[in-house]
Formats: sequence, C-alpha cells, structure tokens
Amino acid sequence: MSGPLSGVRVLEFGSFISGPYAGMLLADLGAEVIKIEMPGVGDPFRESHPGPLDLPSWFIAYNRGKKSVTCNVSSPAGRDIVSRLVATADVLLENFRPGTLDRYGIGWSTLSEINPRLVYCAVTGMGSTGPYSARPSYDAIGQALSGLWSQFTDLAHPEPLGPPTSDQLTGIFAAYGVLAALVSRGTTGVGQRLETSQMSSGLAFMVSAITNYLVDGEVGDRTTRARFSLSFAFVAGDGLPLAVHLSSPPKFWEGLAGAISRADLIEDPRFRTRNDRMRHYDELRATLQDAFGRRPRAEWLALLQAADVPSAPIHDVPGTLDDPQTKHLGMLRTFGAGARARQLVGFPVEFAATPCEPGLPPPALGEHTNEVLASVGYAPDEIAAFTQQRAI
Repeated sequence: MSGPLSGVRVLEFGSFISGPYAGMLLADLGAEVIKIEMPGVGDPFRESHPGPLDLPSWFIAYNRGKKSVTCNVSSPAGRDIVSRLVATADVLLENFRPGTLDRYGIGWSTLSEINPRLVYCAVTGMGSTGPYSARPSYDAIGQALSGLWSQFTDLAHPEPLGPPTSDQLTGIFAAYGVLAALVSRGTTGVGQRLETSQMSSGLAFMVSAITNYLVDGEVGDRTTRARFSLSFAFVAGDGLPLAVHLSSPPKFWEGLAGAISRADLIEDPRFRTRNDRMRHYDELRATLQDAFGRRPRAEWLALLQAADVPSAPIHDVPGTLDDPQTKHLGMLRTFGAGARARQLVGFPVEFAATPCEPGLPPPALGEHTNEVLASVGYAPDEIAAFTQQRAI
C-alpha cells in the first residue's frame, strides 16, 4: 500500500456509514484498515446479498481498501484477539453507542494501557454525554438536530433529500481528527482518545448559517445561500437544467446580461447593484428563467462560457461520469484485480511525493481473518481453535 499513511494500522469497529466512511478515507491515504466484524453477521450493510463476494452497493460504497476480520468480541478468545491486535495498531475507530466497547472490556481505559500510543476515535450520534447521548441516531436524526436539514428543505413541507450528509460529514471530521492525533503523537509519543458526533459535525458544517444568526439575527433557510451568492438553477428550452453562480464581481452580472441579450437589465433599478439583485432575487430569477427557456442548454452554455460567466450543466450521476473533466481528473479508479476488480470513485486529493493508489476491493466477510491473525503471532492451530470456539 502506498500513500502518506503507509505503515499505519487502523482497527475499524464500524457499521453503516459514519465510522466505515472515516475508515475508508484513512485507507485511501494508505493506511492498513482492518474492519472487525461479528462472525456470520458483519456490517449490517452486508445484508440481502446472495453470495460472499457479491456485495451490495451500499456496503461497497463505504468499505473499499479494507481487510475484514471476524471476531466475536463477547467471547474471552475474541477479546484476547482484540488485545493482541490493539498492541500492533496505531488507530482504533468505532461508531457504536457510547460505552458499548467498555461493556465488552475493550474500551479506551483498557486498550490505552495495552498500547499507550493508541489513537482511539469514538464516533457517536449526539455525543458520549448529555441528555441525548443514549439515544439511537442515524443520518436523518443528525441532520434534524444539527439544523442541517433546515438548509435543504422547506420546513413547512419537509422532505428527506440527497445523500447521507450528516453521516459522511461525521466520517470526514473523524478522519480529520485522527490525522491530527497522529501528528500530535509524533511529537509527544502518546496517543489519546478523541470523539466527534453527527450533531457536532453538523453544527460545525453549519458555520455560515449559525454565524449569520449569531451576528445578524438572520434565521437562514434553503434559499439564503442562493440569494447571498446569486446562485441560480434554470431549465433551458430543451428541458435540460443548468447552473449559474454570479457571486460578487460585477463582470459576471454584466457578462450574463450580455450573453442573453438583455443589456437593459444592467440599468434596471431592481438589479442595478448586487444588493438590489439580492433583494429582488425572485424577480431576477423569473426574468432570467424566461430568457433561458427560449434556447437549448448547449447554446446557452456556449454563450455564457464565452462571456466568462461561471456556469455549468446540472448533471445527474451518468452525466457527471461522462463529463470530459471528470474523465481528465481520473476520479474513477479500479480497486482490486481480475474477477474482484471494481471501478469506484477514488480519493480527491493528489500527493506529489506519496501518491495514493487504489487499494483492496471491498472485502468479503472475514476474508482476511487468517492473514491478519497470523501477522500478530497466532499459529494455524490456534486460529483453527478460534474457529471451533466461534470466536472468529
């Protein structure tokens, strides 16, 4: 494995999205990520697939680049396996309800004695303390409590929308925290426990909306950012959508007015200044939509790009994968080889000296158990005994 985290071993006790996404990001950076799963069960996202190597897309999406080890942590042998693995690990990542691993005797207080250099990252729904800490939480709950949902939908008619934003933001912040803790360990020689939650990660991502409220008393909604940035979505005459983002430079507004042959709009008192355009956003949007509805999208995009106006087609997934810039960036990469090869979206950061290369394909349940246990000194007969005891 190459990448800036080459040589770092991560134990992931994760299921669903937030923990596994953090683990996958670390794997993308070159870490050896060992996913610890219950024998015969595994990550719930493995459910409803017909065979051991035929994995569902939801599991594939968050588990590339990892090794899978089955371990029954409720058994004495399973806890012994965890202890031995922890002694060789740099990071432990878990996203269970607070206190779950402590109840099995493999929480931070125990494991940090085994390995004082361990970086232990706990990912929770609402934090490990406080009035909501024991509640179950999934993406929708994190979005709802953090206020994130209010930025995506009309609260008078709320609908669940888009990707699992709360889960994936939490995974990103967890990986970010792990990297900082590893840097700190490089200075102090000592590991530490860190924690993030869906609620805190959502609040952190809401930095603009919350600051607007604290400073200006403005309660933002799903239209606030669009109005402030003068962002628009239009449907062209052929029914295809496009985006325009005018931001603050006057040249973009002037270029847009010229591209649609409406120079008169520049002197329209409703739209003369940026603040005017923000105040009369709905009128401006209606006026522009009328213009964009008269010609096909490709024609408008050519005119807008010639005028240097920030604009783009609004793609669906097939559209963006077929876009020439997507292809140029090489974001679709092949993980694994032969019959196991899968084409998946890769890591978005490029490193000049320590490039990240596609790692392992998403693992079958327990696929690497023997290999990993052997790497920490278990003999073949011991591994066979663990199988008989249903510890792995």
